[in-house]
Amino acid sequence: MSFLDCRVLVLNKMWMPIRVIPAIRAFTLLFANKASAVDPENFYAYNWEDWLKRTIKETDKIVHTVHSAVIVPEVIVLSKYDKVHKKSLRLTKRNIYLRDAYTCQYTGKQMSQSESDIDHIIPRSRGGKNTWDNMVVCSKDINRKKGDKTPVEAGLKLIKSPVKPSYDYLLIDPKKKVPESWKKFIKHKTA
Repeated sequence: MSFLDCRVLVLNKMWMPIRVIPAIRAFTLLFANKASAVDPENFYAYNWEDWLKRTIKETDKIVHTVHSAVIVPEVIVLSKYDKVHKKSLRLTKRNIYLRDAYTCQYTGKQMSQSESDIDHIIPRSRGGKNTWDNMVVCSKDINRKKGDKTPVEAGLKLIKSPVKPSYDYLLIDPKKKVPESWKKFIKHKTA
């Protein structure tokens, strides 16, 4: 994998997280002066010219140009975009997996999508709806055992009550390692 494919957290002008993009896109925004690279240690935003002058540390990810080496930023802040995501979160299978961190909500076991299902706490056959508070990740074995029963009837207990997550909570895929620098800007879930 090239460092140009690394993920970069994008903040709006008010320093609120809005998305994650590949480093190559972040470089495009930096070079066009539409964004600044953020040093999360001191919260300083560097323009493109100043970013190029930074001293490279051993732990930095770098890409080489014809004339120099450039540090891949982990966080950038947009210069003009100040909108806050008011987009309502879509209830999708992927978003349920992200919210529940690919973890069975009855056993606490983390698993792949192929080992699990989405369970309706109140089964659809009994009037349960497709809602954030009625759907959870569940292992296939537990889901078969539960069938069309409620958790109480099946002798199961939810680890935590499901709720609709915030937009920034779903920016992070729990299967991927979150850079320390991101944790200063985003709510990070622990599985």
